[in-house]
Amino acid sequence: MFVSLGRLSGSHPRMIVLLSLLIVLLGALYSKDVMQRLTLAPGWEVPGSGSTESVRMLREHMGRDETQVIMLFRPRSDVLGDVDSPAYRGAVDEVAGRIARNPEVKSVVSYHSGGDIRLRSKDGRLSYAVVQLERAADEGIAAFERLREQVQSDAIEVMLGGELATYVDIRQQLARDILHAEVASFIALSVLLIWVFGSVVAAALPLIVGIVSIVLSVAVLKTFTQFIDISVYAANVVSMLGLGLAIDYALFIVSRFREELAAGHDVDRSLMITLRTAGRTVVFSGLTVASSLFCLHLLPQRFFQNMGLAGSISVGAAMLTAVVLLPALLGLLGHRVNRLALPSLARRAARQQEGGHWYRYSYFVMRRAWPVLLVTLGLLLAMGLPMLHMEIGPADSKSLPVTAESRQVQEILKQRFSHSDMGPLVLAIQTHGDAHGHAALAGLDAYTQQLRALPGITQVSGLTSVEPDLTLADYQLLYKYPEQFPLASETLASYAKGDTTVMYVEYSVQASSEAARQLVKRIRALETPAGIKQIQVGGFPAFHLDYLQSLRVWVPWTVAAIVCVIFVLLFFMLGSVLIPLKAVITSLLSLSATFGALVWVFQDGNLAQWLNFTPQGSMDGTILVLIFAAAFGLSIDYEVFLLSRVKEMCRSTGGDNMKAVASGLQRSGPIITSAALLIGIVLGAFAMGEVVFMKAMGLGLLLSVLVDATLVRMLLVPASLRLLGRLNWWAPEPMMKVYRRFNMSEFEAHQREEKP
Repeated sequence: MFVSLGRLSGSHPRMIVLLSLLIVLLGALYSKDVMQRLTLAPGWEVPGSGSTESVRMLREHMGRDETQVIMLFRPRSDVLGDVDSPAYRGAVDEVAGRIARNPEVKSVVSYHSGGDIRLRSKDGRLSYAVVQLERAADEGIAAFERLREQVQSDAIEVMLGGELATYVDIRQQLARDILHAEVASFIALSVLLIWVFGSVVAAALPLIVGIVSIVLSVAVLKTFTQFIDISVYAANVVSMLGLGLAIDYALFIVSRFREELAAGHDVDRSLMITLRTAGRTVVFSGLTVASSLFCLHLLPQRFFQNMGLAGSISVGAAMLTAVVLLPALLGLLGHRVNRLALPSLARRAARQQEGGHWYRYSYFVMRRAWPVLLVTLGLLLAMGLPMLHMEIGPADSKSLPVTAESRQVQEILKQRFSHSDMGPLVLAIQTHGDAHGHAALAGLDAYTQQLRALPGITQVSGLTSVEPDLTLADYQLLYKYPEQFPLASETLASYAKGDTTVMYVEYSVQASSEAARQLVKRIRALETPAGIKQIQVGGFPAFHLDYLQSLRVWVPWTVAAIVCVIFVLLFFMLGSVLIPLKAVITSLLSLSATFGALVWVFQDGNLAQWLNFTPQGSMDGTILVLIFAAAFGLSIDYEVFLLSRVKEMCRSTGGDNMKAVASGLQRSGPIITSAALLIGIVLGAFAMGEVVFMKAMGLGLLLSVLVDATLVRMLLVPASLRLLGRLNWWAPEPMMKVYRRFNMSEFEAHQREEKP
């Protein structure tokens, strides 16, 4: 296949380039509005969990599908006085009354309208209102933007916060971060690629591949938005991984093509050899990275599935562009690929010769294999020590820069209000028969008493807790004739519909705390009284509890799947059992060092000022899962390029293990180092973004690449290959039969492929 692709690229390069140009232009026009089609709802909810079922029941059975917005009031001058002054109240009522007429606003509860002391700041200077905004197909984005325009006031400053406001601010910040990161990456990559290749023409090719890969990835991503909801975070994954891997893959192919030209082969022969060797390796590498990311589909959350899909799309686009469009461009350029060479850099040999620095370095490592192995393992384990005190916690508005309005609102609430958690537990309850029937009310009353008896619960609001002086018999009488009692009709309209009712539970602990999650567990453990069919507990503490439990159950299976897939793919490429096993172990060690560094930085707060973020005292489990899947695939990426060259040298040296390792490292070492530096530029640019989620992911992948390309690939791998000796390429005979039948090696197949 690859030799045939090489022949096609050499014989019809103009047709391939023109067709690719047309596809790219159409893709760019098609995908220009992709950011508007990505959903703000991240998709972290666990399908079938209590928190998710609570939302579903209220939406489907009661038509309740609102999202909460915090509206903070801050006087523009001292003339308004404190929150109890008539002037202050008049300014607030004017804004609240204006938005209350908005049909998208379902309710507005302020300090002045409800008298809730929690909505008043401790110093009496500030107050806020809780707005329930209609959540439409666009997750309430359009309604929120219209609300933002309506709350403008000359007398009082109105700031919007809450979950939806945070998501809107994150989307806007992510769009800016992507633009800045891509511009910075291309400028830095342009300079660095010229240094790596010593030729302006050769340096331009990886950039072209990167641009085309991003355009194709985004176009495919938009196509998927027609069928499924895709998170706004997917755009960053596409840009970050697509650009980085496209540059890496192009680097390997262009370098091998120039090497073959320098060896005296003509253009067509060079293309065939390049695609048979580097091209095949790039395809295999793309399969390993894409497979690793695709395993995220095992996790039940839509967010992880979105990230797995986006990552697989970006890897696939980079791989296809590198083995289809790039060879055609090389076929058109031929020897002109070395044009516009810089004099000081052009003197560097295009061909890697034995006896070079990397060759001598590899012998230095292999002659000291045991000390190098032990020291490197010790260093990796030491770097991973901070993982021992890692804490998993939720992300919040601290993920945004301090200039973001939603974050400022959250900070003000925490600092100046006695109780800033306006997120009660939401209990969706289905009863036997109508919720206001006698038996159902008896069950609800008994359940309310159970809730009130639990420590940490401050208030329970529901059908049988509207007035503290009313008994169960009073409620049963009220709801039997609701048309005669305004209190009954209003309460039923607010809390029940048919056989479904809602109950709100206020609590005294922080919503993100372990105590809140333990409270959810105790509530779920309560006995269901007679008259009640089912109870689903929702709200943020319940959501976070379900999320963490889901990670505990599914992450081990996902990790196992990634490891198994990588092991199988490496076996089919290399025909070895021990090398894939060693690759998996070394990659896990590399990742432990990366996670240790992330804990040291983002949880412990080291370098927070330099990196411009606020530490949250815990790690977001979402980031760790994504980094594991992406970094594990990337680490195998470099393993593939190094070992494929080592195996090639092993055959050409007649089985001399040390010489094969030294020769393979001599030829691949400089390219792997350059590739790590190039992808590091891309990941570093994203790590400089303002959203902590992407900052941590960019930095985590950057650290993983650097550790893997230095400590692992340059020290641990040569030392272990030396110690294993001939066992490197051993496998049981039954497995070898499977390998010879289905292998992906670039060596066993090339003679067969070269036949006409």
